Amino acid sequence: MADEGQTREAFERAMDEYLAHCYAIRTAARASELAEFIGIARSRLVRMATRLLGLSTKAALRRRQLDRAARLLRETSDTVDEVGMLSGFGDRRTFHRAFRSAFRCSPTEFRVRDAKCL
Repeated sequence: MADEGQTREAFERAMDEYLAHCYAIRTAARASELAEFIGIARSRLVRMATRLLGLSTKAALRRRQLDRAARLLRETSDTVDEVGMLSGFGDRRTFHRAFRSAFRCSPTEFRVRDAKCL
């Protein structure tokens, strides 16, 4: 069981490193690119994400992006569009849709309501 915990931590670290790379170059995160970044086949990546996180690779990446966006909205004065880009979303519409789906309010409402949308 400790091996699985260590494997999960290593997998999450690799996802975080990949997302940091995406944030740095302001590009959208993609599961296929994550597999390449880690150096494994996409099919193996999908199995690992499901086994270790209980989520699809896309859902795991999206959850981490949204967690970062929520934190940035709480802690910075960056514009909502900047937060979207800094969280690895490729465009405004995708960011707003994903955020509203996860938090049941827009990023602006989230910030105004002091992060109390849920």
